[in-house]
Amino acid sequence: MTHAYDKIYLDDAMDALGGAVEYATILNNMDGQEFFDLFIASGIAEQFERGNVKYISGMSGMELAMTVLNRCGNNSTRNTYLSYIDYPPEYWTGWILAYYQWESGKPFKEILKKIPFETIFRLYYPLHEVDPRKARDVFDKMMVSTGETNLAKLRKLRELSQSQLAKESGVSIRSIQLYEQRQTNINNAQHNHLKSLANVLCCKIEDILE
Repeated sequence: MTHAYDKIYLDDAMDALGGAVEYATILNNMDGQEFFDLFIASGIAEQFERGNVKYISGMSGMELAMTVLNRCGNNSTRNTYLSYIDYPPEYWTGWILAYYQWESGKPFKEILKKIPFETIFRLYYPLHEVDPRKARDVFDKMMVSTGETNLAKLRKLRELSQSQLAKESGVSIRSIQLYEQRQTNINNAQHNHLKSLANVLCCKIEDILE
């Protein structure tokens, strides 16, 4: 496919959006999805998609975040740099989102509708040390999936089969199948089932509920 901007700008774009998310969430205590919503509402997401060099390469992450927040009427930003070197999950969330948007050509709004901040954030531990093309493949599957239960989505994100999830959680494979087929309402499942499934899937119990 034809990309919106040349690959020579991709590293800058990924670093800028990663740094922007890191700045907004860690230094300004914002919810990550709220920042992404403002990123879209400000019109800057669309400029990113078009490859406007001012935004993808001409700003630091902090400058990009401040521009987004100021444009949306949030003037409470702190002009402070982070004091550590290692990149946290918040940074990776913006970094990998910029990569996937460039690779797929899909609008940020469309991507984030199906793969919100929290979902990307939770993928940090299985994916942050592998080639970003692996994340692209995972995101592609998520973009085309429809009608799946939260349990099925989380299981596939962890790349577990139903039998593997059953073995690791102690919940019978038949129960898992019935939950995923919605023949049994997972909201009425035994608490110990939910807790075991959540532990294996590295999520909260409420993430599994429908």
